[in-house]
Amino acid sequence: MLSHAEHDKLVAELYGAAAGDLPWSALLATIASRSRIDHNVINVADANWKTLAVEVHGKPVEVALEHYGSELYANDPRLPYLQGVAAGSVYYDHLLYDVEAIGRDRRTRDCVDAIGVTYQLGVSLRLPEGMRGAFALLPTAREGHASDAMIAAFRRLAPHIEQAISIGMVVDSAAASRNHLLEALARKAEGMVLLDRRGRLMFVNDAARAILEAGDGLALVADAFATRRPPETRRLQQLVHAALSSPAEAPGGRVLVSRPSGRSPYVVSVMAAPRQERFLAGRGIACVIHIQDLAAARLPSHEALRSVFGLSDREAALAIELVRCASLVRAAANAGMAVNTARVHLQSISRKTGARGQAEVIQLLGRLAY
Repeated sequence: MLSHAEHDKLVAELYGAAAGDLPWSALLATIASRSRIDHNVINVADANWKTLAVEVHGKPVEVALEHYGSELYANDPRLPYLQGVAAGSVYYDHLLYDVEAIGRDRRTRDCVDAIGVTYQLGVSLRLPEGMRGAFALLPTAREGHASDAMIAAFRRLAPHIEQAISIGMVVDSAAASRNHLLEALARKAEGMVLLDRRGRLMFVNDAARAILEAGDGLALVADAFATRRPPETRRLQQLVHAALSSPAEAPGGRVLVSRPSGRSPYVVSVMAAPRQERFLAGRGIACVIHIQDLAAARLPSHEALRSVFGLSDREAALAIELVRCASLVRAAANAGMAVNTARVHLQSISRKTGARGQAEVIQLLGRLAY
């Protein structure tokens, strides 16, 4: 039986796992230690109880996934009872069925022999997006049924288990989405800068960092954007201030930033983030700044050309140079091949992409640039 102090500590660890501060595997190990039941499992399933994910203690995850997807498990006579438990309810074997009678069924014995556990004490979970699930302690025959004291302790813990797992799923999904977004922004060829409502940098992608460090007309000075021309600086800082301070979404605007090198200018676009992003004491995104380098060549990647159109390495190299300089002779030289060889590759590129002629190849492949 859990003391009040042990219960409170376990609840704190549950929400720590939900927030990502503690691995679920470590939490399950703690629960196993405190319950003195070696095996436990979190099973996440769709509305039809098809298993989507498993976290398990006492068995390898691969073994658990294989078991829950097996015909042996699907034919377990205990399964309809377990799946019939109302969401949010605690269950245990002798509450659901005659344990001795169902244990005489060969299919039950086969399942017990396969995974080495005999009994269950669990809670049926209501999870986000219509998913179902269960968290269960899985005693072996040696460990026996959960005691009345353990069932009572588990009942107190069950609402926190359900809520923590639900929160954890939402947090994991949000974190994954944010990581994918930041990775996409980091790889984007054009510059991207995100500011919080106090004007502090939240994110700068690689392209924006390279532009700001180049010292060619645009820089960050004391956390404020500055250009080489005062009128451009004033206009840019006014747009950022409006995006950060307006109670309604500011319309945003653009500034053409000239470059001392004489190269084509930057176009800096400033946009206010949607108001729903501004919460949690200002930690949300408040301003999005997009920096476009009009002198930069937008080139497709080798990987994109190979995976999308099936180009060979040499064809991809020529295609990239064609997009870069729009001349077959110069593209061939840059790719290190003879012009006649380049013409043969161009024919193959046209065939694979469905383009008709060099101009259409350049236009089509340029759309893959980033």
